[in-house]
Amino acid sequence: MLAGLVAVAGIALHHSTSEIPAVLVLATFALGAWAFSLVAVLAALRARSVVLTVMAVALVGVGVVQYGPLVSPARGYDDDGIDLRVLVQNLQFGGADPVDVVRAVRDGGVDLLLAVEVTPEALERLRAAGLEEVLAYEASDAAPHAAGVAAWSRYPLSPPERVPGFSLGVLRTGMAGPGGPVTVVVAHPVAPVFDGPAAVEEADRLRWFLGGLPGPAPVVVGGDFNATWDHARFRGLRGLGYTDSVSGGGDGWVRTWPADRSVPPLIGIDHVLARGAQAVGETSAVRVRASDHLGVLATVRLPADRVR
Repeated sequence: MLAGLVAVAGIALHHSTSEIPAVLVLATFALGAWAFSLVAVLAALRARSVVLTVMAVALVGVGVVQYGPLVSPARGYDDDGIDLRVLVQNLQFGGADPVDVVRAVRDGGVDLLLAVEVTPEALERLRAAGLEEVLAYEASDAAPHAAGVAAWSRYPLSPPERVPGFSLGVLRTGMAGPGGPVTVVVAHPVAPVFDGPAAVEEADRLRWFLGGLPGPAPVVVGGDFNATWDHARFRGLRGLGYTDSVSGGGDGWVRTWPADRSVPPLIGIDHVLARGAQAVGETSAVRVRASDHLGVLATVRLPADRVR
């Protein structure tokens, strides 16, 4: 019975839009709570209770519906599309190893690097490490501690625009992509564990901002969202036409934090999203030394038949 109640709590947290800080934090672990439904099934079978077995199986079924998109096969890719390799990396207060960042860009064939927690010192170290030799175009707004955001691209970028109303930084720029214009956004909304009310406010503000970006040019968004797929406000971006790297390619959970401990990362809060793209997939994690986040590398398939 207790396992079933925990599973019910996990399902409720997955759908919760509560603004209570503790609920926002607990929602991060909704998947783990739902997994107790499997324990509930075993317990019900052992007790030979038909009612409890039916209830436990129903809880399992609800979870399968909830999490099925994360492992469902990706939809077919258009052969005429253009692949854009996107890497998202949190630099942990600017302390990430710049040489390792450049290595990750080279090894991953990255076309677009979106970074958060970019300090002025980190910006200079990345330039000195040769990042501009790989990604020649930069749109950055470096700041102390965790407030800096930046984008580097293989294709020309317009001057950066810092979006007001975000304590850790959201940056917008335009990219003259290989198939036409692309709007690029680097996002770093505040974490609910630090400030629950602000996290709700910034999540809603980010939704409003991303929903208001003009088309028909595709939009590519990446960053540390401080939210997992179990957070309803993050999943709500799909209602605005965005496909996320968690569920878009059927690659499952790509856990990114914490990456500097003796245990593997527990949760995935770094994401790539796109609107107006054919697909987002081929998602994997990338390790960069001296960062507490794994990077997220994903392929965004852009439409090719657009007028520049």
